[in-house]
Amino acid sequence: MWETEAKITDAELTVMEVLWQGGDLTLAQVKEGVAARTGWSGDTVKTLLRRLVEKGAAGQEKRGVYHYRPLVSREALEDYKTTALIDRLYDGKARDLVAALVERRRLDRSDVAELKDLFDRLWEERGEEI
Repeated sequence: MWETEAKITDAELTVMEVLWQGGDLTLAQVKEGVAARTGWSGDTVKTLLRRLVEKGAAGQEKRGVYHYRPLVSREALEDYKTTALIDRLYDGKARDLVAALVERRRLDRSDVAELKDLFDRLWEERGEEI
């Protein structure tokens, strides 16, 4: 589980963002999308795409020209990155991450209220009480 997601670098994530938005894109479209975000050269984008294909994060198909599509979902990558962050920085304790966000004023009262409503709704859907 998460073998592919663990291998995606921050630079490759930029390419994945373009793939997630477009779905099935030609090499030229991917280059254009990444260049608009970063200014990177076409050769850099080709290298990153090749790596993503080798890692199994992106699919490549030649139909006259090469087309690319994401094989890893944004949700799967977010799940991996979030879990890895919590494990690495907070010893696997998500509550410590939330506490750090509140203490560093990254969450205000309205954010906390929204989170409380979200927790209440999620627990209710599970048939449990907090």
